[in-house]
Amino acid sequence: MQDLGTITPSLEEFRARAAGTRVIPVHIKILADSLTPIGIYRSLVLQNDQGEPVEAAHGTFLLESAKISAEGESAAWDRYSFIGASSRSTLTTVDGAVHWQGRTPAGAPVDGDPVEAIAKTLQMLYTEPDPTLPPLTSGLVGYLGWDVVRHWEHLPFPPDDDVNLPEFALNMVSDMAIHDNKDGTVLLVANAINFNGTSENVDGAYEDAVARLHSMLRRLQRGAAATTSTLSGVADIDRKVREDVTLTWSEQGFKDAIDRSKKNIIDGDVFQIVLSRRFEAETNAKALDVYRVLRQSNPSPYMYLFNFEDSNGTPFHIVGSSPEALVTLKGGIASTHPIAGSRPRGATREEDLALAEELLADEKERSEHLMLVDLARNDLSRIAKPGTVSVDQFMIIERFSHIMHISSAVSAELDPQFSAYDVLRVAFPAGTLSGAPKPRAMQLIDEYEPTRRGVYGGVCGYFDFAGNMDMAIAIRTAVLKEGTAYVQAGAGLVMDSNPDSETLETVNKSAAPLRAVLTASGLAPLDADAAVNATK
Repeated sequence: MQDLGTITPSLEEFRARAAGTRVIPVHIKILADSLTPIGIYRSLVLQNDQGEPVEAAHGTFLLESAKISAEGESAAWDRYSFIGASSRSTLTTVDGAVHWQGRTPAGAPVDGDPVEAIAKTLQMLYTEPDPTLPPLTSGLVGYLGWDVVRHWEHLPFPPDDDVNLPEFALNMVSDMAIHDNKDGTVLLVANAINFNGTSENVDGAYEDAVARLHSMLRRLQRGAAATTSTLSGVADIDRKVREDVTLTWSEQGFKDAIDRSKKNIIDGDVFQIVLSRRFEAETNAKALDVYRVLRQSNPSPYMYLFNFEDSNGTPFHIVGSSPEALVTLKGGIASTHPIAGSRPRGATREEDLALAEELLADEKERSEHLMLVDLARNDLSRIAKPGTVSVDQFMIIERFSHIMHISSAVSAELDPQFSAYDVLRVAFPAGTLSGAPKPRAMQLIDEYEPTRRGVYGGVCGYFDFAGNMDMAIAIRTAVLKEGTAYVQAGAGLVMDSNPDSETLETVNKSAAPLRAVLTASGLAPLDADAAVNATK
């Protein structure tokens, strides 16, 4: 266990390690049981070294995970929350080409297929795992949008790209704080990244990392503005959702596409297809406020907030509360958890149990789920050691704050010839977001949906430099750009799908992030005197 207040490694240890690796986490652990992940984010991201407020910079982020009780009645925060304070470099794409924002590591790909550049960068910066540290201390953190699949599948007729987001953006994290929700400590990490690929200035790299640790310590000690807020003018959020939200695809147009999709299924083109609609709302809400509302109202296994700039310097933000991983890779074990089939939570325990029983007895939901479990098994078999693919859980009910799903778990041992990038490649995109078989379903999605999906249906998460990966499916997610919030939701269509029911499903699935956006628009600093006077 690392001693509190001790910078690790020492300079001598750092010199020894620098000969064999290009990324070394320099870190210090502090007792910080009075701090929260939101407070740490405010201190490290929303203020500078002088204590002045600043806008969230490109490459900063917040990752958390809520464990939901078996009954779905309460949420406990998973052990670690990850706050990204800065990133010196971002691997992304512009006009289909590799693009590095910030500093480019020597030897990193600067041309060729931008998605293949991810694999080459991870290989180049591989770092031996350190079991004494949390699961993420260095790596590539961010998102890969739906359209990344065009690098792996032949999809020649993409729809209109009207939001103009990069296909992917992955931050090479420099400085971060890791809040341990179990023991009340915070691990501050300053990654010493050997950008030039030489053995020069090793001592200077260590001194720079130590200086960045001290900067983070000062900002934490100084603290940031209080986070206490109250609602202003949001008395009926559901009414605001109905009145303030617009759609890029009309209800009738969506239903017509459902009927056409059902004909594709009858004709044998596909077994299932997932069509989605995009909801939009004008908003002045800050990304952190949207995250705070979503964190309180819809805690989920994957909570994320990313701050980016595109190649033109235009800021955009991704805020999400996803219930589902696409795929994880930890210690050589690849895992995926297909989720398909849903019911709302019951108002009483009895109603909740009845809805769960009804869901498990629904033949349409069961057949759809079984199809996706088979798809997951087939995907993992492509990168697995022979005979190691296993269905670890099958058709259990998983409850969340407002919804329940049928869930299964599939895992496999990774064949050593493959990497985390390969695991993502064979699993992407989720069958729950495309349909099956995937190639033809994606062609039909391009034909029917009026705009590109962007972040929706892709993944948010990280590759670490030790060969691990944790990627959530980008659903229940809002993209904030230039005063507009974009939320997308889909419905899985089979032969007997009802257009009215499937259209309503997209409305229900989009509700949590839309409510969070519109609620956050009404957040205001709490005026304690006004609150007291209002009670007199």
